[in-house]
Amino acid sequence: MRIGKSWIVAKKDMAEFKTNKYIIFTILLMPTIMGVIVPISYFLPIQFFAEEDSGPPLDIKLTTNWNLDNHTVYRGNYINASFQNMEIFSSVIEASLVRNSTLRFVVVSNSILDNVSLEYSIITNSNIYNLKSREGTVVKDSSIVTEESSERKEITLTMLNFLLFFYMIIPAVIPTFVASYSFVGEKNNRSLEPLLATPTTDLELLTGKMLSIFVVTMAATWVSYVISTVLVNTLAFPLLGHYPLPNALWIIGFLALAPLFCILSISLNVMVSSKVTDVRASQQIGGLIVLPVLVFVFLTFAGPAFTSAWMMGIYCVIFLVIDVAVVFLSTKVFRREEILTRWK
Repeated sequence: MRIGKSWIVAKKDMAEFKTNKYIIFTILLMPTIMGVIVPISYFLPIQFFAEEDSGPPLDIKLTTNWNLDNHTVYRGNYINASFQNMEIFSSVIEASLVRNSTLRFVVVSNSILDNVSLEYSIITNSNIYNLKSREGTVVKDSSIVTEESSERKEITLTMLNFLLFFYMIIPAVIPTFVASYSFVGEKNNRSLEPLLATPTTDLELLTGKMLSIFVVTMAATWVSYVISTVLVNTLAFPLLGHYPLPNALWIIGFLALAPLFCILSISLNVMVSSKVTDVRASQQIGGLIVLPVLVFVFLTFAGPAFTSAWMMGIYCVIFLVIDVAVVFLSTKVFRREEILTRWK
């Protein structure tokens, strides 16, 4: 096979894509929806219900010089102390550790509080773990690290991995629209016969057709990925305390699994497009090709094993084998003579 001949066919098709408003709209719409709207609709509700002051723990290092346990204190000033099972009233606490206690009318700074109830107090520059209650208390420049927020972080990271598989729809859907014009559209525009009459083999012709669709589809997919990565990192940072993307799962998905999905969708849609004579029929039949991908996407919600790097590697091997078989089949069923003589 002469790659140069296939690339000429691909460049011709990509030039025609630029003049087709329908294809341009499709290529621009999917990255906009998946890259912008999905991350915003996905993370804003999580942020909305997140605790106002929750976030990653502050870097606070304590040195406790004396311990207080199991009694009540009033109107004291404490520095570098450790409190356990206490009731503390009208006091000032700095650089101390407070556990399993109740604080009323207390000012706390540069401290760590664990499993506490706060009433009408002021907390600044401190970490609060497992907060029981917070009646009338002002928390400023501090971090509330509750069990609930930790669970929410784990759920957010898990859902983030699930979100990846929704992006796998892009390389499966776009070829359904674009490939419908690869043969049927050219037939209607009367540009197909000169192309089929050129001295190119069936494999070179099909490779060129598939290459043009692959380039525009993966460009749209990767643009969507870049946009969504920036938005997800921006929206997730206040909750997680770090930028979650890119991670290994997303890298494998967009660099390996997405192109394999794209090749599979293109091959099947090009076969359909080469056999039907109407663009709408090509799109309707080609739309059925997306169904297996949707089933695969929903299967990922079956458990964590479906969203792990090693499972992604297995998926890649499976779809690589399928792609090779489908591409081979497409070259066998393609008949340029039938297209030239029987299409009217």
